[in-house]
Amino acid sequence: MLSSCAEVVSPADPPVFTFDFARGPQGFVAGFADYPPEHAEIYELTADYRAIPPPFDSRSALFISGINRSDDLFMFYKGALDGLTPGARYAATVSLEIATETPSGCFGVGGSPGESVWIKAGVTAVEPLPVSDGSYLRMNVDIGSQSNSGTEAVVLGNVANSRTCEEPRRWETKELAEQGVSAPLLMPSDGRAWLLMGADSGFESLTRVYFTRASVTLTPR
Repeated sequence: MLSSCAEVVSPADPPVFTFDFARGPQGFVAGFADYPPEHAEIYELTADYRAIPPPFDSRSALFISGINRSDDLFMFYKGALDGLTPGARYAATVSLEIATETPSGCFGVGGSPGESVWIKAGVTAVEPLPVSDGSYLRMNVDIGSQSNSGTEAVVLGNVANSRTCEEPRRWETKELAEQGVSAPLLMPSDGRAWLLMGADSGFESLTRVYFTRASVTLTPR
């Protein structure tokens, strides 16, 4: 059986997992990478499930934030995709919706606060984890670097919204269109895959973003 968040139109159709985080966190867990954990306090890393600010007062989602002190902070959520066929091989496509207060066309330290914070998503057969690499934590899956996709995570867009830098800040939702993950997904014996979604920052200051919706389609290969 697929998880309760999966939708299958007919037995011939590929599995589609959809998540609307207005319904709750649905088992997703946050993490951070590309920073030295010994100095975590200066990054002000925060993640929880909370209400989106106005004009979305009645809607909650997965919130994550941090101050990029290392020029390459990765902030992410991961969630399990259960009930898939062990040994099966899939091609994965992913799409997201986020809520962002960051306007377009602004200048910032190291890069733009909007266009230099890239939203990535991927589907992996191993659980995505930050692991020690010298004094830093790095991801154990290939997410690429900043504006570049990795084999297991693709750049879907950035956190810049429709408002200009001269306008007052305002939270908006932003849809990030479906894209394919380059690495094929080979299912392990437990039939569990992992959805990874995160923000890869080249802006050396504070980024705040909500993950509001996610969708994964797995096509047998």
